[in-house]
Amino acid sequence: MLVCLVSFSEGGAKQRTSKNVRQQQRVTEQKIKQTDAEIKENTRQLKSKLNDLNKLQAEAQTINASITQLQASIDSLAVVAKAANDSIKVLDGKLSELQRVFADILRKSRRNRSAMSNLAFIFSSESFTQALRRANALKQFTRWRQRKVDQIIGVKALLDERRRYVDSLMVQNRELAMRLSMRHAELSQRTTEANNIVTSLKGKERDLKKILKEQQRQAKELDRELDRIIKEEQRKALLEEQKRKQREEEERKKREAEERRKQEEEERRAKAEKDAKAQKPDKSATPDDTKSTKKPDTKKPDTKKPDTKKRDTKKPDTKKPDTKKPDTKESTPALSSDFAANKGRLPYPVNPHTIVRRFGVQPHAVNKNVVTDNAGLDIQSSRGATVKCVFDGEVSAITLPDGYNTVVMIRHGRYVTIYANLGTISVRTGDKVKAGQSIGTVYVDATDNDRSILHFEIRKIVTVDNITREDPEKWLR
Repeated sequence: MLVCLVSFSEGGAKQRTSKNVRQQQRVTEQKIKQTDAEIKENTRQLKSKLNDLNKLQAEAQTINASITQLQASIDSLAVVAKAANDSIKVLDGKLSELQRVFADILRKSRRNRSAMSNLAFIFSSESFTQALRRANALKQFTRWRQRKVDQIIGVKALLDERRRYVDSLMVQNRELAMRLSMRHAELSQRTTEANNIVTSLKGKERDLKKILKEQQRQAKELDRELDRIIKEEQRKALLEEQKRKQREEEERKKREAEERRKQEEEERRAKAEKDAKAQKPDKSATPDDTKSTKKPDTKKPDTKKPDTKKRDTKKPDTKKPDTKKPDTKESTPALSSDFAANKGRLPYPVNPHTIVRRFGVQPHAVNKNVVTDNAGLDIQSSRGATVKCVFDGEVSAITLPDGYNTVVMIRHGRYVTIYANLGTISVRTGDKVKAGQSIGTVYVDATDNDRSILHFEIRKIVTVDNITREDPEKWLR
């Protein structure tokens, strides 16, 4: 009986370790894959919700700015309308006074002359002089009355114009108030949607921290990579500039040495000819020969004098390349100054555009105790939108950092614009590009509802080891 139980238990153990173990492994592997897929899906949903939240909060900031501007416009219109109404009251009082004075004078003049006409008033004079005075008085009174009528008409016209102006201000005020009400409704809607997303993300702080940590790691790697490329490029540019200056200096020295050699050779030749001519009279015995030889001797030094002057005039010509050196040095700063002069007027690299993350240190979308640092702008656009260069420049580098797909760097003198998260590119390193030229398209994230977000940066090269980050929003219009 005991032997049977032992044999049965051994048989059961062998059966469990052969088939059931492999089956259990397959079940475990499936569970691991399912868990991994659920984690990835959860991460994807969290990232998508964070992007939605960032967009809503950015839109809310834009709406808030618009509300502030609208309110300021309404307040300024109210001030202008009050001033216009005050001027209407003044004009209205002036018009009433003019009309009263005009009516009083007309009544008095009619009462003095009763029902007598102007001609009868003149011919009833006792003398010609009195008639002339009455005629002049009537002319002056007519002119005064016409001036008063014109003045009253002018004040009325001005009064009507001010009233129409006030009416137009009221219309503008009503339009602005309507727009302000609409923007407040939009802001309320965005705030409600953002609060709903934040509520749905409650309890997932651990997963959000992991996502934030990964994003920060990718951002820091991109920052280091961009700085490394820019510094290396700047060092190469400085080295090339030093080599160019060295070549120019060597060429200048060669030219000067060649000029000195030619001058010394000419001086030796002239001296040899002079010595040879000076020895010829000693060999001749007759005085006639000495006279004949002396004549060309006196003429030849005269012919040599212009040659020496020509050599003197050539010396400044050899220094002309030195005077052109400052022009070559000023070519690089010209590009930098052109770019800097366009601050606030550069076009956006993508259109349509919605800023979802702004430049600098900002609180996290969910956890307000955590801050994020963005080196540029995150701009959402339409699916696979075309990315355009914002200013004339040269493609200095193309790289593929983790988390940002393809990155294109364009040099503009001492400034560099960076276009990250590109899906396709249409330029190569070394290409000269113009403002508005297409350099590629934004990456389409199929795991985030085909969302396309461009990361855009502007950096300034102060020195080789000092590269500053600029706020792109201050450069774009």
